[in-house]
Amino acid sequence: MNLLENRFSDEELTSIEDLAACNYSPEKIALYLDVDKTAFLQTWYNLKSLVRMAYERGKLVAEFEINNKQKALAVSGNITAAQIFLKEAKENEVNNIRNRILFGDDY
Repeated sequence: MNLLENRFSDEELTSIEDLAACNYSPEKIALYLDVDKTAFLQTWYNLKSLVRMAYERGKLVAEFEINNKQKALAVSGNITAAQIFLKEAKENEVNNIRNRILFGDDY
């Protein structure tokens, strides 16, 4: 953990989640938070940092919310939504198989 990471309040970590959920890049998030871009990126590149975890959580929550709505539309009979949902499910399955092949069952 570096000094920059210790600087962020819970509110700022929530802002990182929210900005990541809206597809803002780490560089733009640094600008929004008014922190040094290089220091922020060094923290962000650490996969175990609170900054990176907040960023990834924000992306995941947004993806879930969208997929959940897509699923609801598909279940209600929207053919286009069903096609998109099934296409995404197939892509995820292929990615999971690829990751198991490349990294083993413990990835």
